[in-house]
Amino acid sequence: MVKKLTPMLLVAFMILAITPNIALAQEGDISLTLEQAIDIAYKSNPDLRQADLEIDKAQIQRDDAADLVTSIPIGGIITPTCQEIYNGYQKAEIALEGAKRNKTTEKERVASDVINAYTAALKNYNTMESARLTIEDLRQQLSTSYIAQETGMISAFDVKSFENAIKQAEDQYRGAQSQYEASIASLRTVVGQDQWWKPVLTSRAVLKEYPRETLDIELSRGISQSVNVWQSQELLDIEKSQEGWVIPNLSTDMRNINMGMAETTHEQAKLKTMGAIEQLYHGIDATEGQIAAAEAANEQAQRDLEIAQLKYDVGLTPKYSMPGASGSSSLAAATLAAQKAQYSLDSLQASLAGMKAQFAYLTGQTVYDAGDWTPEPQAAAANK
Repeated sequence: MVKKLTPMLLVAFMILAITPNIALAQEGDISLTLEQAIDIAYKSNPDLRQADLEIDKAQIQRDDAADLVTSIPIGGIITPTCQEIYNGYQKAEIALEGAKRNKTTEKERVASDVINAYTAALKNYNTMESARLTIEDLRQQLSTSYIAQETGMISAFDVKSFENAIKQAEDQYRGAQSQYEASIASLRTVVGQDQWWKPVLTSRAVLKEYPRETLDIELSRGISQSVNVWQSQELLDIEKSQEGWVIPNLSTDMRNINMGMAETTHEQAKLKTMGAIEQLYHGIDATEGQIAAAEAANEQAQRDLEIAQLKYDVGLTPKYSMPGASGSSSLAAATLAAQKAQYSLDSLQASLAGMKAQFAYLTGQTVYDAGDWTPEPQAAAANK
């Protein structure tokens, strides 16, 4: 029997040997935590540099407007020209405060964009790795299927089915790999790096739930703190600052139209913000429930793996199941299930972290929380 099986074993090992290995990290790749990615974005993002310039510009315009106001003689404030000068000063004050506030919110926006890009890459990586594990498992099954065919346990048709399954899995892997590479490209854009920058993401989300206030309170906070709302409020305030003044070259009808447009824009911003907050609020609730279920499934899968390992150690469970054989699951099958369960949980936690960042940005809160992350490599538990 041994002499008869040896050629088939050689064929199996040759298949495993000649099939290209699938790997993520390559020589020259750099390790990148989420915090490092945010710091890089802060230093390279042009929008932040522009925000600084906008503050300088608004400060100069405000100072110039203030100089014009102080030059108005006593009693001159009643003239239309003086009214225009003073109104210009009011608008410059509003614009300066807006520019300062915009710098703060712009940093939070950049952090939110980085977190969203980073979490998208993490999830795509987990999908890609799950596909790779499936391929490895199918390759092992194919190698044992040749042995099973030789002993009459399965047919040539069954062997062909394994070969086709591997081809399909490889197609799925290539698709997942393309998705991952696209998400890394998006991350590169957000942090301002060139196309040769290939990071290995080493942070992993550990967030399981995101405590929030009631929806009504969060909506109220969003209306008062959301960047889109206060920016539209700033434009409305500028229009309101002209009420009661006689402004040269600005008719009453045009002033009313401008005021109406500013009010409409402000209402639209509030409605859009409220809709986004409510959608995220319920989405976070749903994701928290999915995480709880995935966590339970992962714990069960890890326990099953421990039992399978103990059974394998005492000879009660095979390392690989022979196709067509009946009996308990193999150690390899339990290992694969545990690894995939961990990847599934990791992806859900990454989703929650990304949703939290968006929610915090919309409600005027700090976007990045170091406590939501660990510098442990992606799905490290699945590889232990």
